[in-house]
Amino acid sequence: MTTANTKKLSRRKFFQRGAIVLGGVIVATYLGRGVIRRFAAQLAEDMDAPALIANNESLIWFEILPDNTVLIKSPKIEMGQGIFTGFAMLAAEELDVSLNQIKVIHANTADGPVDRISTGGSSSTSSLYKSIREMAAYIREMLKETAAKKWSVSVFKVNTQDGILSSEAHKITYADLAKSTIEWEEPATPELRPASQFKFVGKEVKRTDLRPKVFGEPIYAIDQSLPDMVYATLLQSPYIEAIIRHMEIKEALKQLGVIRVIQEEDLVAVIAKNRYAAEKGLEKIRVEWDIPEKWQQAEIEKLTKVGVGNEVSVQKVGSAKGILKENNDEVFTEQYRTSIGAHAHMEPNGAIANYHNGKLKIIIGTQAPDLLRKAVASALDLSVDDVEIELTFAGGAFGRRMDTKLAIGAARISKIIGKPVQLFNTREQEFLNGVYRPQTHHVLAAKISQTGAVEAVTHDQATPDQIFAQIPADLGPTVFGADFISAGHGASIMYNVENKAATMWHNKLPIEVGIWRGVGMFANTFAIESFFNELAYKTSNDPIAFRIELLQGKEKINQRCVKVLETLREKSEWNQTKAGGIGRGMAICNDRKTISAVVAEVKVMDKKIQVVKITQVIDAGLAINPDGIRMQVEGATMMGITAALYEEIIIEDARIINSNFDKYPMVTLADTPKINVVIVEGEVVPLGVGEPPLSPVAPAIAAAVFDLTGQRLRSLPMKLS
Repeated sequence: MTTANTKKLSRRKFFQRGAIVLGGVIVATYLGRGVIRRFAAQLAEDMDAPALIANNESLIWFEILPDNTVLIKSPKIEMGQGIFTGFAMLAAEELDVSLNQIKVIHANTADGPVDRISTGGSSSTSSLYKSIREMAAYIREMLKETAAKKWSVSVFKVNTQDGILSSEAHKITYADLAKSTIEWEEPATPELRPASQFKFVGKEVKRTDLRPKVFGEPIYAIDQSLPDMVYATLLQSPYIEAIIRHMEIKEALKQLGVIRVIQEEDLVAVIAKNRYAAEKGLEKIRVEWDIPEKWQQAEIEKLTKVGVGNEVSVQKVGSAKGILKENNDEVFTEQYRTSIGAHAHMEPNGAIANYHNGKLKIIIGTQAPDLLRKAVASALDLSVDDVEIELTFAGGAFGRRMDTKLAIGAARISKIIGKPVQLFNTREQEFLNGVYRPQTHHVLAAKISQTGAVEAVTHDQATPDQIFAQIPADLGPTVFGADFISAGHGASIMYNVENKAATMWHNKLPIEVGIWRGVGMFANTFAIESFFNELAYKTSNDPIAFRIELLQGKEKINQRCVKVLETLREKSEWNQTKAGGIGRGMAICNDRKTISAVVAEVKVMDKKIQVVKITQVIDAGLAINPDGIRMQVEGATMMGITAALYEEIIIEDARIINSNFDKYPMVTLADTPKINVVIVEGEVVPLGVGEPPLSPVAPAIAAAVFDLTGQRLRSLPMKLS
């Protein structure tokens, strides 16, 4: 007999989860906005980024296939972070199947769950950890209830293992039961497996997307094709804010393979039979540009400076600014800068679009399918329901694939020519017409008592806003004053100083800036951690012991930070005598509850900084796949080294002169140091991994350089004198 509280269903709304939403009506006077802004800034520091799923039916997420495998449609995009493997592990735990029986694919907007938040903030696994398990457990119990009724036995006598249901002499696969069932028995809310019964979580598991990447299968948008598809390139200005004064297209039309050149309002595109012809045709368009201002690097840098633009308070504890003002002669002050940076991912931005009979399909690796769908629908005057986004893997993202311009361009071209079209940036366009990591300027000041204690500390940070274009107008700068979510993330002082304050100065740049891996945490951690390394030196304190003292407390986050630092001290052999010619430095950050701390060891050869060893300790909570965490930390570490030593966009005469990798160097395999990753599990749930390990790398390297050479490098990229 089945349990008494079940009921029948053919399709059931599984559940509707709540989410932290920056929305609704905020009523505040101008006098109260300072409090609201500081609260919002702290919320951005601490919140767990949610997943806001448009459709949570379990049968939309999961499908049982005829070969007895289970298909999961992920609303989060796989862009190198390894989430598909983790999702498979979580589902397998609750479904009682092997990992080989789980296949994870991207959910398309037409037939799967859509995440209205986007993939970012290192939140993919943490935001769906419980949801995936709950839905998988529900399906397991639904299968058991249905089998119990079919066999006229108690559901408590039905067992599941490797995708097979059994009860004494009865046995049936999930697939066969699904095939033969029209009406399902709905179970009560299932209990999730306790951690003590996990079979996969915590184990080393190879990535599920390893084979297609090793064998070069067409899993990226740039590798896709459709019947009768043509190729397009966009004419984009190589100069900042320039517009077309005059243009000649005759030579472009003579290029072999070019079909036509579209000129429609702001859209100029070369259409060709293949990508090579499209690019060559674009090169032959003769353009005279009207350049309103010949921007120079120094002029751009002046726009981002503490004291320039609008001032917004994001942290205020005690009377830090008052104390510093009263004791001006005793204040220790330093300044730090980070440069404009490119995303420089392997696959350029682009999309395939197919407009037909009032319907549009976009094939793309985007971090924000719902945002993209709405933007494209608006641009082409379509209903959102008439736009389908088919997601692919993304060849690197880091915030760059939030952009909608290329997809809109492809959609417009497809509608004009009546054919499917592939439109991707060239590598040069990706550098010249990108969305950049903004430059920053930081001023930090502290009052140190006669006993060496830090009495007060302030952090003034200047940076352009990064994401307000994607936030509703009622929650934009008018209320919050500045972009605390991305540009201001990490601006607050996390140490236990009785008097502390953080202030943002925000202004606009003539170039388009946006989210870059680590968001504001990267720049803010460089400045704050570099300053606290200087404070440790000034007060004759060991940098790790200094931080442990400043992070003591009863709160769990304090205890986790201390545990990470103590582990770092041990695993890096911090207290051991280092080899000759080696400098050693450290840094730590708390990036939305994930604690990452680094010890960097460097040497200098011919005035070139070489990182020889990185020890990184990370507490990202429950480690679902430790091997995946290590890979993420290693990748973030290498990106952090690149950002510390090389990355810098340079502007001359309103033109970005770094037009390819030959002028935008990055670390290579030859530069790879020994990387030792140590995982600490300070929470029972998973936290973010992708971004937190990046931020402490640069300040740790800067401290190591000082330890070796005595030079304080306070600007990125670091350059020895």
